[in-house]
Amino acid sequence: MEPDRKSAASLEDQKIGIRTKLAALWTGHFLLWTFGDMVSLLQQKNEPASEDLLLFVAAPLALIQASMILFSLIGRPVAIRWASMGLGAVFTMFNLGFISEAQAGWEYLLGMGYLVVSALIIWFAWKWPEQQVTPKTEGA
Repeated sequence: MEPDRKSAASLEDQKIGIRTKLAALWTGHFLLWTFGDMVSLLQQKNEPASEDLLLFVAAPLALIQASMILFSLIGRPVAIRWASMGLGAVFTMFNLGFISEAQAGWEYLLGMGYLVVSALIIWFAWKWPEQQVTPKTEGA
């Protein structure tokens, strides 16, 4: 007896909501930044990051990204859309700066990953589908 095999065509393919897509992209961006920071710090053990850099740049940027993960799931759609496009553009500028200062091959590859994810955040937010409004019928 052969076990009952399902073909790929018979599997349900549920649509993923835009909120979930944005939350996943912000999570991916945050994880890429965390990975890049860890590798950079490990390579520069002799030159620790300054307190000012950690306090005024690294911590706020990490908090913004972490907040956007949650905000993408619980915020109002219009606010999520504009925040994702605006902050996505800001992070794209940071990511371009990272690539412009890259020296090793892994930095270019990671920088391209940063750019792809931040571009997808902007793209999905820009293309957020509008709600279909149906006109009310009289007597209903």
